[in-house]
Amino acid sequence: MCGRYGRRSDKQKIAEAFHSKPFADELSLAPDDDISPGKTEPVIRMDSESDRIIDLMYWGFKLPTRFVFNARSDSLLKNGLWKASFEERRCIVPADCFFEWKRIHKRDNPKYEITVPGREPFGMAGIWSVWKNPKDGNAMPTVAIITTEPNERMAEIHSRQPAILQPHEYEEWLSPSERPPLHLLRILPSEEMNIRLLETHSMQLPLNSG
Repeated sequence: MCGRYGRRSDKQKIAEAFHSKPFADELSLAPDDDISPGKTEPVIRMDSESDRIIDLMYWGFKLPTRFVFNARSDSLLKNGLWKASFEERRCIVPADCFFEWKRIHKRDNPKYEITVPGREPFGMAGIWSVWKNPKDGNAMPTVAIITTEPNERMAEIHSRQPAILQPHEYEEWLSPSERPPLHLLRILPSEEMNIRLLETHSMQLPLNSG
């Protein structure tokens, strides 16, 4: 699962890393090392003219009976919740790190920071949709981060990890295609990650099966 990540890059660096149009000058984007589901964060997507843009999206798909913020790579074409978004609305979530807790006890679980050296920020594969508020009809874009099986080192901490794209794969991931690019959702190998133990930290672990 991916239930926490950090964004330390400013909006100019994000735009440069993902070759997107600049973020609006009037919108601020402060660094955040505690991004959790329910926050509104920058996401890279294609606009109607096939240009990459930075859009703000709410992290998590709102459903009538539950809230889901991760999508398993092996269920994208099988689960009706994800299928249309995967086929038509793919995006990239920029991050400089993500965090995971090794589940040992109900409390006091070791917290790890995972980075991708030389790629700050890196791009997590995502899918997006639009949620309409039933009370007022207002529309809000929402995003879910795709997860894969873990690599050898991550498997010691958790059973899932975010799907992290290679820079040369960004164009194919974002572009419309007749066949959705499942082949890009590979497991990022251990040697491309840096995993650092931060602390033993009491927290309520995110509840999500992705």
